[in-house]
Amino acid sequence: RRDGLVAVTLGAEGATLLEDGEEIARARPPRVEAVDGTAAGDAFTACLLVSLLEKREPGEALGRACAAGALAASRLGAQPSLPTAAEIDSIL
Repeated sequence: RRDGLVAVTLGAEGATLLEDGEEIARARPPRVEAVDGTAAGDAFTACLLVSLLEKREPGEALGRACAAGALAASRLGAQPSLPTAAEIDSIL
């Protein structure tokens, strides 16, 4: 269990993960052509939470979350833009 975690998204610059106010990870998203940011934040948050629940290291979890957000932003729509785990793995 990790209490006190805060993720701050930075758009094209990626994201940072803080624990009790201290930066513990920083990640940049893969380059994609953004066409619709509708579900990018949802994809980022869901992927970060699932990755942490899978006991991945914070840096890996944050990198996967950035990839998920980038993939979602590269597609039109909300639900159809959410990437699968395999799609996230393929872009990392």
